[in-house]
Amino acid sequence: MGKKEADFDGIKYYFDENRGARGRKGVTVYLVPCSKCGREIESLTYGHNHQYICSRCKTEKRKTSQLMEQELRILLTTPGERRYQKAIDAIEKQVKDARSYQKAIRIARAGQELYGSVPEAMVAIELIRLGYKIVPQKKVASYRVDFYLPDVKTVIEVDGSLYHRKEYAGDREAILSLALGLDTRILHIPAEKIAKDIRKLKDCIDKLP
Repeated sequence: MGKKEADFDGIKYYFDENRGARGRKGVTVYLVPCSKCGREIESLTYGHNHQYICSRCKTEKRKTSQLMEQELRILLTTPGERRYQKAIDAIEKQVKDARSYQKAIRIARAGQELYGSVPEAMVAIELIRLGYKIVPQKKVASYRVDFYLPDVKTVIEVDGSLYHRKEYAGDREAILSLALGLDTRILHIPAEKIAKDIRKLKDCIDKLP
């Protein structure tokens, strides 16, 4: 490695008297083209088989690598994980002290694949933060309810679409009440209300008869 290989490859070099370790008067500086963009860079060594990359290309390579890793992480996450992360982001935007939600976020994560929408995931986190024991997607007779709170005998449904609301027509609530007990309370809360302010959930529960 050195001047012979540089001469053979047509690499320019010069002697810099102002560089060098203690006890050495100057060093040879090789002007090597970047293997990516061809931009000339300075190197204190030269060899046929070594790949020389300029700082600009190194930065671009690092950014590209980070972007690919980010895209790969997105591809490897499940729909439930993506909904749950969006729910966390939405809550953190709404509340002043996001730290008070960290424990609830950690506990509610175990059921993230059961939450059918971002507002449902937000409701799960808020219910746990408020101290409720929750059963998401509980099967009741021939139906499934979004959340059942066994300790206070309450069903919570997050109404997110016209289709979802139509499901409550007819005898659905009567069947739920008969299956869970006539003293069971049923709360329907619009998803858009949750999306605007998750803290409204407590007021809605407190107003139940």
